[in-house]
Amino acid sequence: MARRKVISDRKERIIEAADRLFNHYGWEKTTMGDISQEAGIPRATVYLEFPGGKEDILMASIERYLKQLLHNMKELARQSRVGRMETLKQVILYNILANHDRTEGFQYSPPSLEKYTKRVRIEMESFFQARREFFSELLHQAALGGEIPPHYEYERIARILEYGFPSFMPPLSGRILSREILEQDALAFFNLLLSGLSKAPGSMATKALSIN
Repeated sequence: MARRKVISDRKERIIEAADRLFNHYGWEKTTMGDISQEAGIPRATVYLEFPGGKEDILMASIERYLKQLLHNMKELARQSRVGRMETLKQVILYNILANHDRTEGFQYSPPSLEKYTKRVRIEMESFFQARREFFSELLHQAALGGEIPPHYEYERIARILEYGFPSFMPPLSGRILSREILEQDALAFFNLLLSGLSKAPGSMATKALSIN
């Protein structure tokens, strides 16, 4: 048990050191030697923990971050004292701004960014699925509370909501926006996207979702 904790602590030190360097110098300019020195751990040991090098470290960092992000979003919803639809907007906005704050200083070239985003989508699918289920449950609760009509395809709506995320996810979007403008644009977009749910009868919405 003690050895497992030592290994876990060592991995955490490597990830935290890499995060500091990625944020300060950019992902591409950071080397494994830099990470080793920053973490105070021999380079060979860093490779032992992360055979794929800094890309594996980045994935581990993202996985840790996404788990905490989902936890925070659920906690925000648990503590919310407003309706479920308003809560859904709050957690979506929290997700977007948290990603902005985390990645604001990260730098990638277009080829490495494309490779990185593909791997994130594949390896972090469990997070995206959990997020969709979370959004779907909030929509279901909103229907039970009379905020929107029942009989919606909640899971499908949650998946449709996700289509809007990439445009507000720096640096993936390629847009350079202030945090304030990003917040305003994201809130306006998802307000517009969700506004129809409270107006259309459930049967009409279900029919609209069925159109190919």
